[in-house]
Amino acid sequence: MIRFVHMLIFLCSCIYAIAQENKLFISDKLALEESRNFLLKSSFIESQNNSLTDFVYQRLEWQIDPAVRYISGKVTTHFKSQTELLNALQFDLSDSLTVDSVIIENNRVTFTHQNNKIEINLPEPLLFNQLDSASVIYHGVPTSSGFGSFETSFHGTEFTPVLWTLSEPYGALEWWPCKQSLADKIDSIDVIVTTPQQYKTASNGIVVSEQLNDTTRTMHWKHRFPIATYLVAIAVTNYERYSDYMETENGDSIEILNYVYPEDLEKAKEKTPVTAEIMQLYQNRIGEYPFAAEKYGHAQFGWGGGMEHQTMSFMGNFDYGLIAHELAHQWFGNYITPGSWQDIWLNEGFATYLTGLSYENIETDWWPVWKQVYSDQVKQQPDGSVYVTDTSSVDRIFSSRLSYAKGAYLLHMLRWVIGDEPFFQGLKNYFSDPAVANGFARSEDVIAHFEQAADTSLTEFFNDWLYGEGYPVYSATFKPGDEGKTLITLSQSTTHESVDFFEMPVPVRLYNAGRTDSLDVRLNHTSNQQQFLVNTGFHVAEAAIDPDLWLISATQEIVGVPAQIKTQTIAIFPNPATTEISLQIPSGKQISGIRIFEMNGAEVKHFVEQTAKINISDLAPGIYLVKAELAGGTFQGRFIKH
Repeated sequence: MIRFVHMLIFLCSCIYAIAQENKLFISDKLALEESRNFLLKSSFIESQNNSLTDFVYQRLEWQIDPAVRYISGKVTTHFKSQTELLNALQFDLSDSLTVDSVIIENNRVTFTHQNNKIEINLPEPLLFNQLDSASVIYHGVPTSSGFGSFETSFHGTEFTPVLWTLSEPYGALEWWPCKQSLADKIDSIDVIVTTPQQYKTASNGIVVSEQLNDTTRTMHWKHRFPIATYLVAIAVTNYERYSDYMETENGDSIEILNYVYPEDLEKAKEKTPVTAEIMQLYQNRIGEYPFAAEKYGHAQFGWGGGMEHQTMSFMGNFDYGLIAHELAHQWFGNYITPGSWQDIWLNEGFATYLTGLSYENIETDWWPVWKQVYSDQVKQQPDGSVYVTDTSSVDRIFSSRLSYAKGAYLLHMLRWVIGDEPFFQGLKNYFSDPAVANGFARSEDVIAHFEQAADTSLTEFFNDWLYGEGYPVYSATFKPGDEGKTLITLSQSTTHESVDFFEMPVPVRLYNAGRTDSLDVRLNHTSNQQQFLVNTGFHVAEAAIDPDLWLISATQEIVGVPAQIKTQTIAIFPNPATTEISLQIPSGKQISGIRIFEMNGAEVKHFVEQTAKINISDLAPGIYLVKAELAGGTFQGRFIKH
């Protein structure tokens, strides 16, 4: 048993090291300190008049050559006025790009382009809900921000060009005129990209046409679901294509379309089929894949992480963890999108935890490792909230420790607090809520669903774990009580002043000597130095706090306190005696040991057998002390040897 435990510890250590080395449990956007080659935009403020219009459709037409960092195109936007009298239309677009013209109703109209904004005066004011359209024709060399909003690179031994976009959080305006906002989803889009003939374009939705000319290829992608601006994307290179499928219960199938580099085709074909199994798990736990009418897919791109573009995730590799994470975003992040970057945990925390669920249910050997890696990551620093207070910092929004790891563990702890059935029912209810479906949500939306499913208030929990900082550090003592019970005293300190006490049910495992028996208890910890009397049925020799890693916590110390020994007087006769004495034992008691001491404290006899008669003929005359160990305490008395 001991050898097995040591082997298991060694194996877990090796797995942990491998996980860290291969970055199986890192964020899909990578830790920012590892991607300094990308320019991080220091700040961005969303347009204040995003609510004045509703973008109902955009037709995106581009000319792209991945060998050249350049874009030219035409973006036609159909929009509705959301005010009683709309006089002007606004787009976000980087000043590094040149606007050639703006066309409304086949006429060129005047505009200004400065401070990364296009301002267009409408020919005639629009009434509320009145529909109109405008086309922006532009070109230029996009700059890059965030994680690399518009990038060109190479792949393979022949250095084949590849181009991709990644607009999250604020990068879309770097390469196309848009509404850079979490206030409005585009109801539907068409993406039409013309490239040199040897290249193919990956994008959102499904391909409705692919035209080859003498030197060019034009691919037309159609997507008929609402989509947030930052999830619109293209990737262009000499892709190979193949499909996996997930069979549904009604006999249909969902296509999983893969665009991969030719040199990685065979390796990708080995790794991507697991997508269907993970998709089935997510459907069972949450609800039907939301874009089943079109497809899901992967497009390889030249970056170390991944990006969950709607219906087609861009993948730096096809490792299991990345596949599971990006797929999870289709439910949480794409179908339901946070209404503010303050609530990015609704994206990244959810996708990270769903990835954990895939380990719990599919790659089960990795589930303990997943919990250990992420709980350790959160505790690397003592502070930090899941809720983002500074949305001008890309670094903070996509904090691997807070938005991903702690956001995921918040859900894991919530599952422990309210139980599996309410937790997963709350997830399903949140996903199926028509108020947020295909739209935006804030933290209070998902909290309300968990509270309803659990039939309890979770205000204290979310105040501590979503808005508060730090985590609890526990200390405990345990000591035997009467009739097979154990008294546990549980205390905590916190690592950050924002939370004075984490009111949590704390899992504790109690062991007997040799760990041949154990008992799991759930202690509802609401105050410091709180005491719990537990009916264990065995003598507790060891205790462990949160052995299965349900909580973000640390353990300072666990101390076993011996039971108080009761000392009582025992009758000895004859007294004085010459050759033998007898001990008068209380009824129902058995002796487990007898010791005889001289009055100077020196032990002269020790018996372990259960006897009440003691031979003292070999003792020198004098006064002696007898101590008898019996169940319930120690009994002692004195006798005189003649």
